[in-house]
Amino acid sequence: MEQKSNTVASIFFMVTGMAILGVIDNFMKFIAVEISLWQFHFVRSLIAVPVIVVFGLLSGWDLKPKRLWPVLGRNMFLSGAMFVYFGCLGFLPIAAVAAGLFTAPVFVMFINAIWSRRAIGRVRLATAVLGFVGTILVLKPDVGGLNWANLIPVSAGLMYAFGNVATRKWCEGESAVALLWSYMFLMLIFGGLGAAYLYFNPGDPSSYLSRGWVWPSAGVWVWIWLQGVLSLVGIGFVIKAYLIGEVTYVSVFEYSMIIFASITAWVLFGDRLSTLGFLGIGLIIVTGVVISIRSKTNA
Repeated sequence: MEQKSNTVASIFFMVTGMAILGVIDNFMKFIAVEISLWQFHFVRSLIAVPVIVVFGLLSGWDLKPKRLWPVLGRNMFLSGAMFVYFGCLGFLPIAAVAAGLFTAPVFVMFINAIWSRRAIGRVRLATAVLGFVGTILVLKPDVGGLNWANLIPVSAGLMYAFGNVATRKWCEGESAVALLWSYMFLMLIFGGLGAAYLYFNPGDPSSYLSRGWVWPSAGVWVWIWLQGVLSLVGIGFVIKAYLIGEVTYVSVFEYSMIIFASITAWVLFGDRLSTLGFLGIGLIIVTGVVISIRSKTNA
């Protein structure tokens, strides 16, 4: 009964977290026109870290990681994934970027199998290929032709997968809030280093990746604050889902973000997926469901 309760709760946390992230990430297009990727992560984390630490202290939450190095290793993987993910949002449609990121459950299957020394059955291997085909269908029709640059979001998916498996394997027993603030603090450091370098060595002012430090407009400040606060809630829900649920099973529900992100982009900005793009998303979701079910039998 307790296991069933944990499963239902983990699904709720995952889907709710992904709904929040799928909506707010659409507004990166307003932020990317004024500040750099590095400044965004630095400023957002500068807002988010004090908020969660102060709120955590007032609420009596356990903020101290129990094992520093496993938590740091886990955060390194997720930080790398998020820098690639948000970097791509400055150039590519969110559905394409999310499709690349959410190849992660396929990678989770392979990583988990190696980590746990468990075989992967033929059905799951065939389904993994199907999921990759789905990713290609989302990337190619909606980005304007498949090339190596368009596959960069998939590298975010690989790092994200390592981070998710590490959350379960290395960080069991850690509090969700300790993982959350330490992850955001690492993003603060990396973003600050990049922003400091570009402050003294500014690149192309029109480039989201190399633009020097600028003072954002009032509108961009609003979006950064929303990103900072709401991302804490969304990421916190995702971390909680992984801490209480089975990693291979819970990871499939991350695909819901593609749906939320695509609907938001369509309703607010008129960004439509092509028929092949919708087919690709369908294949990606089917892949996750099959991998989740078959993981119980290793088939």
